[in-house]
Amino acid sequence: MKTNMKKILIDATIIRIEDLYKSLPIYIFRYLASIEKEEYSRYKILVLDEVLDYMKQQYSMFEYIAYNPYTDKMSSNRIIKFIQRCRLYKKTVENSDCQILFVPNDLVTFSSIKTTLKKITVIHDMKSINNRTRFSVNYIINWIYYHQLLSNSNKIVTISNFTKQDLLKLFPRTNLNKMQIIYNSVEILPTRIEIQKDIYNNYILFVNTLIPYKNIMTFLRAFSLIKDKIHQNIIIVGKTTEHWNNEAIPFIQQNGFSHRVVHLENISNGELIQLYQNATLFVTTSLKEGFGYTPIEAAMCGCPVISSTCEALLDTTKELLHYYEPAQDAKILSRKILHVLNNTPSKKELDGIACKYKELYSPEKQYQSFKNIFNSL
Repeated sequence: MKTNMKKILIDATIIRIEDLYKSLPIYIFRYLASIEKEEYSRYKILVLDEVLDYMKQQYSMFEYIAYNPYTDKMSSNRIIKFIQRCRLYKKTVENSDCQILFVPNDLVTFSSIKTTLKKITVIHDMKSINNRTRFSVNYIINWIYYHQLLSNSNKIVTISNFTKQDLLKLFPRTNLNKMQIIYNSVEILPTRIEIQKDIYNNYILFVNTLIPYKNIMTFLRAFSLIKDKIHQNIIIVGKTTEHWNNEAIPFIQQNGFSHRVVHLENISNGELIQLYQNATLFVTTSLKEGFGYTPIEAAMCGCPVISSTCEALLDTTKELLHYYEPAQDAKILSRKILHVLNNTPSKKELDGIACKYKELYSPEKQYQSFKNIFNSL
């Protein structure tokens, strides 16, 4: 590394042991894995105490700064506690001996404060505001937080054009010269893991967080409409939630197809890749997506994909997949599933889509885009 290069502190404090497989930690892990060897010494990683050992084991090439803003030693008063956390964050960041602060997430509230470092912030979506009742207390609090975050950032990166436009609707005075779109990297690594093909065979795959706006109920209703017309079972990958237990499972049981549903959670990346590669069809019904990893990952594994057209999905998938709309219309989705199952895309067509995505979303491309920003500050 050149001695005049500015050092970069990556704020990885969104990572917690129980959340390692969520999208924001995965975003950070993929970025760390893409950093060029000769640039390792340019980076320091800010992490919570609880994940320090894990991070050192996984990414031993970097220097770490660990701290605990959630200590019991903070005040019990919420406002005072927040101020204390902001001060601790500011002190930790400014004592890091770095000149650039890279915040690859937008959900750690005290990272919005101003520091002496140049700040690059990645905005993934605006759900924290859009999901609130307009002008409610929570809406106003989140609006103020994002306003401060944007104001105190030297560069604002959005992960899709949709997210950029969504941000500008809420903050129309944002300086466009500060903004840049850098799409997420998506990489499918080779795996030696073999799934049990006698159990997981001839299936439709659904991979998503099992919460209402990911819209699994439309998928289940669509399957229920055509279950007697097709031989495929369904595999659902996602951590158990109240929505799964209280809405999805009762529906599955009431409609008599429990024996055709396999629910998996806490699987490894290698196991997920195997599921993508062996699926007959992948379906995503999401209502809200700032980017949408899973349909792209499935397509990169050569799997036919049906997707809703909500939010960023048409932008990030480049209209290369099969689509249905409206997103909550189970009848239309069921007809689309039958159509794709009866008209399977050729291997040549699927390989072509996979190649386009691998080029568009290569880790090297994302890394170089960020490197250009860092070097311009």
